[in-house]
Amino acid sequence: MVLDMTRLSEKGQIVIPNELRKEMGLREGTRFVVMGLEDTIVLRRLELSQERIRLKRLLERSRKMAEKVGFTEKEVDRLIHSFRKVGR
Repeated sequence: MVLDMTRLSEKGQIVIPNELRKEMGLREGTRFVVMGLEDTIVLRRLELSQERIRLKRLLERSRKMAEKVGFTEKEVDRLIHSFRKVGR
């Protein structure tokens, strides 16, 4: 267990000490639920479900493939919308 000190910035930000971030595997963009209990603030990391992680990876791969063959984001959006219309 790591015990360290930090402080609140003018913008309301709190730095999680580096050693603790490393120990817990926290990276930029990690999302938390914040709870206030009397004089205690609790941060709890939000865990993505395995299915959401799998879908996120699939989306990332799909974007890379579309970019590789030269599709623009607008073209991909148009294709998605056209397939949704046909599926109805």
